[in-house]
Amino acid sequence: MTLEPETPDTLDPSEIDAVNTQASVLMKRGIGLMTEAQPGAMAEALECFDRALEMRRRLPYAQVPLLGYGLAACLLNRADALAQLGTPEQLAAALDSYDEGIVVLRGLPLSEDPRFPRRLAMAHQNRGLALQARGGVEALGAATAFAGAIEVLEADYSALIPDRQYLLAVVWTNLANAHASAPGMASESAPRDAALQAIALVAGWEHGDADYAEVGLKARHALCRAIARRLSAPASGDEGMPEDVHEATDAVDDGLALVRAWEQKGVTAFRGVAHDLFRFGARVYARYQPQFLEEFVHDNLDPSSSSVDYVESVEMRAAAQEVLVLKGLSSPPGTGD
Repeated sequence: MTLEPETPDTLDPSEIDAVNTQASVLMKRGIGLMTEAQPGAMAEALECFDRALEMRRRLPYAQVPLLGYGLAACLLNRADALAQLGTPEQLAAALDSYDEGIVVLRGLPLSEDPRFPRRLAMAHQNRGLALQARGGVEALGAATAFAGAIEVLEADYSALIPDRQYLLAVVWTNLANAHASAPGMASESAPRDAALQAIALVAGWEHGDADYAEVGLKARHALCRAIARRLSAPASGDEGMPEDVHEATDAVDDGLALVRAWEQKGVTAFRGVAHDLFRFGARVYARYQPQFLEEFVHDNLDPSSSSVDYVESVEMRAAAQEVLVLKGLSSPPGTGD
């Protein structure tokens, strides 16, 4: 005699709880493995998510919102693992898993639990990152995915998400980078406008919270990328100083002041973006406002306003060396990669 597989209709409440609990154990193990740097850990995490997904598909997730949320979590963690593994086939599978997870989440009562819209927004966000990883024309799809995340976070049903403002700043920054990576696919002002939205969202928080500071610095970097492209455009012969110059120097000065403040607190994680901002700022000052270049360099290489390690770091010393030749700069400024 052949036994039919169990379906949601044949499971009693105790069995549902047991299956869901077992799936949760697998999910936690998979999430833990994703944080490990050991070879094979990501593939093992994927196996955990696949097993949990198989279990949760047997549950009555269409009738019980929390079970639907659990099923979506399986799909989205599975998608994240596939995206991290990163082969073309795995990225395609990740996008399919994101899409299915989004469908499940869209079927939940989003206004009843802030975890529901939060997870939905992150599904759109991570789908956008996966599209960016594919490169090429996928940048436009990534921008659409980030815009979807913003739409969810700005909806009334998302009002109770505790970190809503931070998440919005993250997504606006990613949208700025997506637009900057797809010239011609969006309006010329789209990267700038998105970056400014992110900067406004972290204002007042970035000096006291390192996570907000990271977003603010990345948003300024995206803004400078957008400005660099605009400054690279041919100018008319009678044009004075471009309006973008003041916005560029303000973004650089504010960003580097923020880095120096965190250096004084012993936080060194922002040196990479500081290096790019310093190089870009020096180029802008050298070309458009050379009378302020020496002051700019002094402010940023004074260890009393940051730290000796910061000023003496390989990145900042290399950037400082570039200043020595900037008086002969003849090409438009650009940010680092």
